[in-house]
Amino acid sequence: MNFFSLQNKYILMDNAQRQIAAGLEQVFWSRGFAEPSVPELRAGVGVSMRTLYRYFPSREAMVLGALEHRHLRYIDYVHEGVREPGLAAAEQLFDKLGGWMQMTEGRACFFKQALSANPDSVQIKATVKRHKAELLEFFGELSGRESYATTIYLLHEGVMAGYAELGETIVEDAKRMVRDMFKNANERRLS
Repeated sequence: MNFFSLQNKYILMDNAQRQIAAGLEQVFWSRGFAEPSVPELRAGVGVSMRTLYRYFPSREAMVLGALEHRHLRYIDYVHEGVREPGLAAAEQLFDKLGGWMQMTEGRACFFKQALSANPDSVQIKATVKRHKAELLEFFGELSGRESYATTIYLLHEGVMAGYAELGETIVEDAKRMVRDMFKNANERRLS
C-alpha cells in the first residue's frame, strides 16, 4: 500500500460528511465514547438531526466516521515532511508522535477507547484492527525495511501507553532504540 495515496482506500466522504466526522471526533475525544447521546452528538457537531442521520445513520456509524477521520488525520500528520524512507523518517515518526501526544495531553489511544466503550461492535473492532494493521504496514514503508515494522509498531504503541507518565523521555528512548536497530543491521550487513 502506498500511503501517499491512502485517502483513496478509505470511505470517500464529501466535504459535509468530513466536517461532521471531524466534529464527531472532537465530541468523542472530549466526552468519551460511552457518554454522549445522539442528541448531544448532534449539538456538539452543530447540525440538524436529519443532517447527522443522513451522513451517519446510527450511533455506531457516527463512531466509525470519527475513527475514519482520526485515522486519516493521524497518518497525514505523521507522514507530513517525510521525504524518503529510512532512519530519518523512522526517527521523525517518534518526533511527530511526541507532538501528537502533547496535543492530546498524553491520553490513551482513541481507537482503544472506542473499542473499550463498544466491545460488542463487530464493525468498530474491525475498524480498530484495520487501523493498527495499516499502521504496521506504514511503519515498514516508513523505515524502508518491512522487517522493522513490528519493532517500530511495538515502540509506537509503547510511547502512546507510557507518554502520560514519562513524557518526552519515552520518545527519546524510542528514537535511540530505532537508531540502534538501524546501526546493528548495518553492522551485521558489513561484517
